[in-house]
Amino acid sequence: MKFKYTDYHLHTKWSVDIVENGPSFSEYIEIAERNRINICFLEHFELLYIEREKSYPFYDGKINDYLEEIDILKETYDFILAGLEVDYYENREIELSEFMDDFGNELDFIAGTIHEWVFGYPVTNREKVLELSEKISMKKLIDDYFKISEMMINSQIFKNVCHIDTIFRYINPHDIVPTDDCNISEDRVLKLGQMCIKNKINIEYNLSGLKFPLNRPFPSKEVVFKLKKEGANFFVGSDSHSISYFESQIPKVKKAYNDLAMVK
Repeated sequence: MKFKYTDYHLHTKWSVDIVENGPSFSEYIEIAERNRINICFLEHFELLYIEREKSYPFYDGKINDYLEEIDILKETYDFILAGLEVDYYENREIELSEFMDDFGNELDFIAGTIHEWVFGYPVTNREKVLELSEKISMKKLIDDYFKISEMMINSQIFKNVCHIDTIFRYINPHDIVPTDDCNISEDRVLKLGQMCIKNKINIEYNLSGLKFPLNRPFPSKEVVFKLKKEGANFFVGSDSHSISYFESQIPKVKKAYNDLAMVK
């Protein structure tokens, strides 16, 4: 890549959680070039929604349109990557593996992720977390997240994984307070990270948690440094959903890489 640092997690209007007139590739590229940073467009790719909702950006094979659009830009700009943030589902491992076989070489970067396992209830949406916690206990909600995260890592479908403790975006002592029987210790996050090391999977150091009441990255800096000392490999992502946010995070992305480089 052209520049020293790379932000591996940017979303454009190709992501379902971006408004129709949201940021374009070109808008990100202009800011990235000025600030001398490589960028990876890591759009949401969720099989369950792609199959059911015609309004989903990647519905009906539109992934080819996405790749074509970025390929045209790559002819001019040598600091951009085409990527996807692909949701893991425990009962769709065959389809996910087939997708990786079909598009693994077409894309520059693919990262596995978990946003939901009960359809329609992403744990990255505060209102949905509250609704889901009325249907199942908070303890089970958190335990299920870590159980399914372990399944994703052990499946070895992905070489990279995103925000491994995003369950704590809203369930934490500063926002939706967990019940006394919940285990929200960082030991659980460390265990996931150690499983990634064992399976040679790269882990995202996702900075977006700093904008939520949790006020720390995913995983925390302390966990990241511990895992780095144990041999973990990290990529840094701002998880930007707007141009202004991306621009504000560039110094933090660069600092995160410098901090990681200091850990021995």
